[in-house]
Amino acid sequence: MSSSAYLARVDRYAAGVLSGAVPSCRMLRAACQRYEDDKRRDDLYFDTSKFLRFVRCAQTLKHFKGEFAGKAIRLEDWQLFVAANVFGWYRVATRRRRYQYADVYVPRKNGKTTFAAIIALYMLLFDGEPAAEVYAAAVDKEQAKICFDTAKELLRNSDLTALADIYRGSIVRSQTASAFKPLTKDTKNKDGLNPHAAICDERHAWKTNEIYDVIKTGIGSRRQPLVFSISTAGVDTSYPYFRDLEFLRDVMNGIQEKDNHFIMLFEPDEGDRWDDPEVWRKVNPNYGVSLYPEYMESEFQEAKKKGGSTLAAFCTKNLNMWVDAPEVWISDDDVAANGRGLDPSVLLGQECYVGLDLASKNDITAAAFWFPAFKAVRYLFCVPESKVAEMSDRVDYRQWKEQGWLVVTPGKTLDEDWYLQTLISWMDLYDVRKITYDPWAIWNILPKFGRYCDRLMEYQQNIRYMSVPTKWLEAAVLRHELDFLGNPIIRWMFRNVVVYRDPNANIKLDKARSRNKIDGVVASVDAIGGWLNDTAGQESKIIYSNHDLRVI
Repeated sequence: MSSSAYLARVDRYAAGVLSGAVPSCRMLRAACQRYEDDKRRDDLYFDTSKFLRFVRCAQTLKHFKGEFAGKAIRLEDWQLFVAANVFGWYRVATRRRRYQYADVYVPRKNGKTTFAAIIALYMLLFDGEPAAEVYAAAVDKEQAKICFDTAKELLRNSDLTALADIYRGSIVRSQTASAFKPLTKDTKNKDGLNPHAAICDERHAWKTNEIYDVIKTGIGSRRQPLVFSISTAGVDTSYPYFRDLEFLRDVMNGIQEKDNHFIMLFEPDEGDRWDDPEVWRKVNPNYGVSLYPEYMESEFQEAKKKGGSTLAAFCTKNLNMWVDAPEVWISDDDVAANGRGLDPSVLLGQECYVGLDLASKNDITAAAFWFPAFKAVRYLFCVPESKVAEMSDRVDYRQWKEQGWLVVTPGKTLDEDWYLQTLISWMDLYDVRKITYDPWAIWNILPKFGRYCDRLMEYQQNIRYMSVPTKWLEAAVLRHELDFLGNPIIRWMFRNVVVYRDPNANIKLDKARSRNKIDGVVASVDAIGGWLNDTAGQESKIIYSNHDLRVI
């Protein structure tokens, strides 16, 4: 392929993204628009020779595993786009590379590790930097070795092997006194680092930015360094990369400025569904190349079936969705098994306990009606009209409304009076013994419960109160004893649950770490808690006697 053809591929890719011909997310379109805007800047110029030098380096290397083993590497269009931006743009004033930082945020199975290893080898062998220090940085030694070992094998199986000596813990180019090594927080003498390039692998797993900050400090004396971060999404939003991504999005949205930072984020847009194959395609640039549709379908089916950590892994690793729920509480299979085909009409007039979990006025609100004699739970879920329209929770509220599982309140926020009338009309259908509630967001409507005021009971959401009913619910669900009346919303909410466990094996639902909704599950625990409170000393002792649970 001619030199001009490679740049033409880059231009066609950018144009295809912007026109919609290439499936793409909003952040990818922003990256391509930035590239097009850069062509009109007087303070930048594009050095085609530098871009092509990288391409030639890459295509001298060969795959060493899988179905492509032994074949020359062919950079995909999106990879050429990254290379063109990172290695092609230069500043007129300094004649140095424009980008010192780059972040490529892409799901797994898209060739990111091989691509990162190629960049590391190029910076070591062909960037012209004397005594270049190149690092494969990661959260631990094993992760750092993935990129480093990939680079070793690429070099070992190529015509470039004579340019450097390969050792167990380093690749050394003696001619320029340059070296490529792994780097972790345990590496000694980190403060003396002077990186020319650093590949920061899987930033989502870094608990702190300690290593990243050391690298940033160390590049100051280099002429044109490169800190290249490449990562998928993670499962802990308290880690710094989650916040860093917010900053990067602000840069691409024009809210923040970071002109020396290349940013390319493959991620779902607001409202995108995890079960939509079109979303799979647009967030995976190697879809159909190194990531096969049948693989995605298989992974999706397993995630849908098992839920919990399997679903979290599918969303994070295959779709770049942050899912702060790494631990399976109860599998989706077990939740789905809690149904006996009970006719809801048999519950009319029957004894029940109500649990309430009121959300903010623009969010979903849940009421759980627990019928102990039938071991059945009926749910009243309400959302305002605006919530249905925005689809911000990546679920189709409109479908649930049409199917009768969801009550939609008029207006942009929850109409409390309207909601209370609906709730009371439901309670009038049954023999309500207790109404337990989370005191947050409900105090102002308590006097409006009228004839039901004497049945209200505040239920504290701390572990002392929540552990026993949560464990009771857990045991009953795992034994498939309950009937959720086929409600798909509560099934979805169970998938979102994160459980906090204290050193004494007490548990509670962790609403703070459950990024998606669990309101119905919380309401269920509240309702069961009210029932257990009424039956303490008799029924509850029988219930717990065989399950190593104690009433507190």
